[in-house]
Amino acid sequence: MEIQESLLSHIYTLLTTDDDLMTAMGDTVRLALTWAPPDYAFPYLVHRIDMGILGDWSPEARCTYYLDIWSDSANADEILGIRERLMALLDGLIFATDETTDCHLWIQTDGFIPESEIRIWHYAMQFNLKWLNDSKIGVTLKR
Repeated sequence: MEIQESLLSHIYTLLTTDDDLMTAMGDTVRLALTWAPPDYAFPYLVHRIDMGILGDWSPEARCTYYLDIWSDSANADEILGIRERLMALLDGLIFATDETTDCHLWIQTDGFIPESEIRIWHYAMQFNLKWLNDSKIGVTLKR
């Protein structure tokens, strides 16, 4: 599995199987990659990763993990409840996948995005994601 796929897969599983997040989102966590399908039921999440590398000399890499919350409700209570649970799950998260043994995720910025439709709420979150490219460790040490 490619590193980006493994990172997204780990986060997807974490979010879609969390009981408290399921409750906040009406018993189902709908999480799409990059763009939500047409007529996706509210509330839902959309995520993606913007990959980045610190340099050829380092097996450490940094990227940005984007997570957007979408809601259709009379007020912001639903979206803020979802945000609260997402912060509890993701801010400060340390995890590993089969492709990397050292991932750290922490909040970079978050806030409301204005939408032209009444009752449609959009909340955007950006996280720093640092990971260790295990496959480059041996190559880097030989340099």
